Amino acid sequence: MRVSSIDVGSNAIRLVIMEIHENGQWEQIKKFRAPLRLGTDVFEHKSLQPETVAELVEVFKKIAKLNKKNKVQKTIALATSAMRDAKNKKAVVSLIKKTSKIKLDIISGQEEARLIRNAILKSKSNHFHNALLIDIGGGSAELTGLYQEKILFSKSYPLGVVRLLSIKNKNKNVREYCESHLKKIKNGRHHFDVAVGTGGNFDAIARLKLAILKKAPQTHLEKSELLKIQEHWKKLSVEQKLALGLRPDRIDVLDLAMDLILMIINRFEITKIKIPMTGLKEGSIHDLLA
Repeated sequence: MRVSSIDVGSNAIRLVIMEIHENGQWEQIKKFRAPLRLGTDVFEHKSLQPETVAELVEVFKKIAKLNKKNKVQKTIALATSAMRDAKNKKAVVSLIKKTSKIKLDIISGQEEARLIRNAILKSKSNHFHNALLIDIGGGSAELTGLYQEKILFSKSYPLGVVRLLSIKNKNKNVREYCESHLKKIKNGRHHFDVAVGTGGNFDAIARLKLAILKKAPQTHLEKSELLKIQEHWKKLSVEQKLALGLRPDRIDVLDLAMDLILMIINRFEITKIKIPMTGLKEGSIHDLLA
């Protein structure tokens, strides 16, 4: 069976097409990413603007063509924080269905955390007894505490990097905003050996480990290494950052992502991070197969 999984995030729209074999193994057939930042509209204007809606419709038309070309039999399309907050979400979802025949489901922060947790638990990097799962998107951040695969807590916070960029552009104090939400976490009773980071920001930091520190593996990061990457990153010009192979729509939010990651792991006194390079798209496929 060929399955198409679409993640409509606040910073971009991502597609992966997988061939599911009879033995349960997956083979990636196609990947596609559209750098359409829905969060900018929603966090500034509360709704998606007409120009953005038109672009989003075109992205889904392209995805529909990719699905047809690659003989996809099942499509899963999930939208997260920006679409959750958009006042005109129902009209946009209806328009996407009408123009592309793709049904877009808007999921809650809790459901988003559950699907990401599924992806991590099924990944090859699941070699820990207790861990704090951190998923940082464009509109929200999901934190889940695990002990031997049992959930201690799971909550979604409005701490996505596109949302934080909007706050920064209004000359508001981003750190105070983050701390006002993080202080709500009851972390005193929980100790975690490792953090497991998912989302495009963690994936970008993993690539920077290799590019800046010249160290492997990319799937493991020490807090000391993150601090070195951050220090080096802040000294680079935009041109130098682009030369490292990161996308322009990642460069302007990565400072905020690194600051947020450090605030979270400092709060829980965590010094090790694993980056499994998996997330919502893969978690939704696991859910379908289950």
